[in-house]
Amino acid sequence: MLTFFVLISCEKDDICIEGSENTNRISIGFKDYESKNVTGINLSFIKGINNDSIISEGFSGAELKLPLMVNSNETKYILEQNKVKDTLIIFHHTKHLYLNRSCGFKSNFLIKSDTEILKESGWIREITIVQDSIFNEEKTNIHIYY
Repeated sequence: MLTFFVLISCEKDDICIEGSENTNRISIGFKDYESKNVTGINLSFIKGINNDSIISEGFSGAELKLPLMVNSNETKYILEQNKVKDTLIIFHHTKHLYLNRSCGFKSNFLIKSDTEILKESGWIREITIVQDSIFNEEKTNIHIYY
């Protein structure tokens, strides 16, 4: 009987269902610079700058999803391929959206056009912004040509 009252006393906002909305990541697609075709890539590692953590050791694929910093207007990553490092700097605006009391907030992002790469003699040849708004992870936001 006590269990019945406990279940009834919970409001809809008290429960955050697994798989519900959360902060989306940026989707980065990789393309061959010459052919402009989507191609897979092998990266030695991906490291976030200012959070001092290696996101991935050994990435292989045609699309990469990375989190953006919600408390800053820029997010930086070092991407290494064949012992050559490039720094991808993503400038963005963050829009916070209140979901409910249990789930809290989610953040959506708008990529700014001054997103850039820093390199001395890097492997990234060009980047283009394909979709500047990040409201879901289904669409590619940036293409990296190499």
